[in-house]
Amino acid sequence: MATRSDREAESGTPELLGEISRHAGMLVAQQIDLARAELGQELRRAGTAAASLVGGGGLAVAGGLLGGFAAAQLLRDATGLPLWLCYGAAAGGLGVAGGMLLKSGRDGLADLKPLPETVAAFGENVEWLKDQLTPGAG
Repeated sequence: MATRSDREAESGTPELLGEISRHAGMLVAQQIDLARAELGQELRRAGTAAASLVGGGGLAVAGGLLGGFAAAQLLRDATGLPLWLCYGAAAGGLGVAGGMLLKSGRDGLADLKPLPETVAAFGENVEWLKDQLTPGAG
């Protein structure tokens, strides 16, 4: 024969499951909002890094062009080497500098980590919910 406390516990189970379900829904909604915020932040960082990469590349090209002409002429006047060799030496030096700028921009973009904390937290919460809703867990 079921006692009064057993009947109260059985009748409270649906309410408890409903409450868990409501809280789980709120948790999922909050995690989706957090994921959106993190994604927006990462996209802004990516945009900034891309703008730096493009701007640095453009300035390197313009400066390299003008600087290359000046360096080649200076090298020619200082050494008396053939002009073609002076232009080659100037271009090589500027190519190395441009490559370093491009590597810096690439490293800035590679550093992006879209949603790592949110995804991990969401996975933990799903595991917790499974444990709560599994009969006999506790």
